[in-house]
Amino acid sequence: DKWLYAAIECLEYFPDQFIVMVSQQLPQSTNKPSSLNTYKKILFDIIIKYYSQKKDSLLATQDLDIHSGIIELIEKGKTDQALEASQLYLKLLAPNIREELHRLLTFIAIASESEGYKLQKQFDNRSVVIKTCTKFILQNKTLSKPQAELLTQFLMDNHSELFKTPLTLLELTGRRLESLLEGQDPDINSGFTFCQRVTTKEYEDQKQQTKQYLLALVQEIDNDPAIPLKQKKKLI
Repeated sequence: DKWLYAAIECLEYFPDQFIVMVSQQLPQSTNKPSSLNTYKKILFDIIIKYYSQKKDSLLATQDLDIHSGIIELIEKGKTDQALEASQLYLKLLAPNIREELHRLLTFIAIASESEGYKLQKQFDNRSVVIKTCTKFILQNKTLSKPQAELLTQFLMDNHSELFKTPLTLLELTGRRLESLLEGQDPDINSGFTFCQRVTTKEYEDQKQQTKQYLLALVQEIDNDPAIPLKQKKKLI
């Protein structure tokens, strides 16, 4: 059963007392279908209890700028870029944290399936999982609750791709290795740039537009009766 398997995979990162708690609560072996749901309820409750009492979320608070950047990409519908950014970010996490997050995301993705074990009678599984588990994955008072839940939902939905190496990184690494093997200095050409090259005509057009906009802005300030003369001179 993939549900039970994913839950048990999470337990590997739990302290011994939680493992003992699970073993004491689980009913003895039985073939009744109802027992399977009993197992699932106990395991889900134990996983929630363990992560609820942890002080720190799996994604570090100091990485807020990265989290905000990924959320912004998701909000703008740039899901491919958001996925690549997430993949690169997760590569920077400590291996044990990355693996624990991988197992937790796999588990909550399976637990959120509508046809699976019903977590709460009055709510659908997906809503329960996202609202319950967001604080385990990401705790940051700067982000709004919908933003944090959006990121959790994105990570959960893409859990099978998140922990793969981005293709662009593999290509850059490959080119760098080739240049090293050929005796070239790999630092001369990193293989990527933060700038976008434009033609000379595009540059001149943009420069002219900038001048026009600046002149228009100066004129607008000068003609605004609400701005004092001293402030106008300062702005201009």
